[in-house]
Amino acid sequence: MSSLRAVRTTVAVATACALLAMPAAAQSSKAAAGAAAPRTGDESARPARTPGAEGIAAVVNDEVVSVSDVNARIRMALLNAGAASNPETIQRLTPQVMRLLIDERLQMQEAKRLGITVSTAEIDEAIKRIAEQNSMNNQQLQEMLKRQNVPISTLKDQIRSLLAWQKVMQRRIRQDVIVGEDEIDAAMERLKANIGKPEYLVAEIFLAVDSPDQDAEVRRNAERLVEEVKRGGNFAALARQFSQSAGAATGGDLGWVRSGELSPEVDKALSGMRGGQLSAPIRTATGYHILLVRGQRPFGSSGGEVPMPAAQPAAPRPQPRPDMARATVNMKQIIIPIESPDQAKAVKEQAEKLRKSIKSCADFQARAKDSGMPESGDMGTMRVKDMAPGLQNLALGIPLGQASPVLMSQAAAVILIVCKRDIPMIQPPPEARPAPPPPPAPTPIKEAKLPAREEVERDLINERAELLSRRYLRDLRRSAFIETRL
Repeated sequence: MSSLRAVRTTVAVATACALLAMPAAAQSSKAAAGAAAPRTGDESARPARTPGAEGIAAVVNDEVVSVSDVNARIRMALLNAGAASNPETIQRLTPQVMRLLIDERLQMQEAKRLGITVSTAEIDEAIKRIAEQNSMNNQQLQEMLKRQNVPISTLKDQIRSLLAWQKVMQRRIRQDVIVGEDEIDAAMERLKANIGKPEYLVAEIFLAVDSPDQDAEVRRNAERLVEEVKRGGNFAALARQFSQSAGAATGGDLGWVRSGELSPEVDKALSGMRGGQLSAPIRTATGYHILLVRGQRPFGSSGGEVPMPAAQPAAPRPQPRPDMARATVNMKQIIIPIESPDQAKAVKEQAEKLRKSIKSCADFQARAKDSGMPESGDMGTMRVKDMAPGLQNLALGIPLGQASPVLMSQAAAVILIVCKRDIPMIQPPPEARPAPPPPPAPTPIKEAKLPAREEVERDLINERAELLSRRYLRDLRRSAFIETRL
């Protein structure tokens, strides 16, 4: 059915069921285990977790985002998108995960300020629907998350913030969203003017730019997500995790859209796209949009939906690859000598205790200085290719700012930390590619079919609610104290 714009807004509580779409590979290894005992009471009133020895990733007003929060959400994002877990992918996803977790803290703080709560029963019901959508039961879903080292609390936290924000927006919508009869009339006239013109079945990932100084960072984040999709990442899963539009919970689905419904910049890009095509990041007044065109049809058709013919497959585009010959890392070390073989066990225990207490590179440097060993401290910037193979894997694999496992030799126990990692990318040579064929001409319409007036009114309310949600969250960010430490 045609509609003004099929925006799935934050007021649609059912969208909580679409938070997680497990890739088939993850579903294939489902296993049963004992179910975890449910928690009782009000979930939204649960205090923020106190970070452990791994450190603080961000401070949001009087609450923290721990490094373990970030790592767990990255693992869940990788699981959702079906992406490989490697340093490059993690590096691309980390900025968006940080932004997402900060936004969720702000949303929960605002819900608490307004006295809005989310019950355990609401969260459990959302998790039940997620499991059903992935052909699992609750126990199998938890076991699958456990195998990926994703705590069930990570999923609950995401659901909790979504449901709480929906309730916040419901309260605001009752007060602020009003659509007049003249607006509905104008929308109906635009629909009549578009009869016979192409409309596009579109999904999007939207990243907001709240202030000009954020532009470069948000653009880089958008480019990273485009690269992730091109490498095989699942667009809908990435939209669920990272998009800041109301349609995020349904995989970024915008439904069928027509000329004039979106911003002029998005309209212009959309008019030249074909089925299956992914856009580069598109800058508008509010942020960056990444579009995926899934189909096309003439607007007003009384027939069924006609998908746009997919573009002919082209030769795979060469992707940038890491230049390991020029990769460098800045490392620090702490050395604890072993004076005799019978001291080895005690030294290892001492080193393990010290490793667990280290929270950052600055902390590591201070502990190295306190060790009194002249060899301890900054090792400088080193080329990865000059290291021993085992050390190469460690230098490339451990997260930045996180102490390595204790390395034992007959002479000493060693702890390492990577504080900076630079892996240049080799860009493929530019290719001469023929211009894609123009989109097919719209099919003449013999009998126009327009949406009902009530449907147009509902979609106008949805669009206004989405804009209100973005502005509301933008204002919360601007007035908050936010400090990132990663």
